[in-house]
Amino acid sequence: MAKQRARLVRLTLRGLLAATLLGGAGVYANTTRVDDSGTVVNQGVVQMRWKQLVPGRGADNTVEAGVRVALRLNLARWLNQPVRLYMALTPAPGEPVYAAWRTQGRLLPGNLRSGGQALIFEGTVNAALLEETLDLSLRTDGRALTTPQNLQFYFEVDTP
Repeated sequence: MAKQRARLVRLTLRGLLAATLLGGAGVYANTTRVDDSGTVVNQGVVQMRWKQLVPGRGADNTVEAGVRVALRLNLARWLNQPVRLYMALTPAPGEPVYAAWRTQGRLLPGNLRSGGQALIFEGTVNAALLEETLDLSLRTDGRALTTPQNLQFYFEVDTP
């Protein structure tokens, strides 16, 4: 009988959401970090679970987790202005961490890899606070996770 690998890997989410954006493209050139201090993560520590219960030779060693995020971004500074809003994830030690998310429609759904960024909104800011719920899915190679990791997501705005 094969041994089951029921090991859980912990991944800590801290200081959720702000960005490491490389300068804007096109007419967007002024990049500013967004105040996301009102954001709430429903779990501070997320348990990663093996995608397959018995990873083995040639098997999938992916670990996965999901977390819901009540996103609250202070965009008062950019009210009635055109912006590009990005979400990014700082680089992770070792194997990359992949994040994908669904939204309620105020922001674009998407995905990114640790060390990368993704456009989540482009248009005119019409409210001082942007509130949205993100269903965030995380995955990485479980063989590389031997200790808890801190993930830091960031948001930035580019303006013309």
